[in-house]
Amino acid sequence: MSLFISLNHIGFAVSDLDQSIRFYSDLFNEPPYFKEVYDVPYIGDLVGYPGAVQYAAFFRIPGQSSLFLELIQYLNPVSSKVSMEAYNAGNAHLCLATSDLDAAYRHLVAIGAKPRSENIVTSNYGVYEGARSMFFRDIDEITIQIVEIPEGMDPAGRS
Repeated sequence: MSLFISLNHIGFAVSDLDQSIRFYSDLFNEPPYFKEVYDVPYIGDLVGYPGAVQYAAFFRIPGQSSLFLELIQYLNPVSSKVSMEAYNAGNAHLCLATSDLDAAYRHLVAIGAKPRSENIVTSNYGVYEGARSMFFRDIDEITIQIVEIPEGMDPAGRS
């Protein structure tokens, strides 16, 4: 039996939180439900950077009751850019399911996301076999995957 009961949130460090808030508000069609500067000692203790100060925003993820997206701009220590190539160990991506990949594609391009391939890709292998998908980059080069899962498919239930 697992010690864990659920996935609580996904967090990404960003270079400019206000700019990211505009992007993700457009992506989700709603503003963050909470935004705050965390200039309190426990943050430094938690993240292992004494004196850390974070400017953070929290977004509800559509279709999820208890899972949220946390975006953090470090004010201290000041964040710097790293290579966000998906093949680099430690890099993550956000995957959002949609029932209309063509409309989601147009929406992401309209808000400034950059497609990683020229065309929508249909998976012909693995747990997503038959699903259509596309990878994008946000304004900080964070990878966002959009996937259209065929009705009746449960990728988590495949073996």
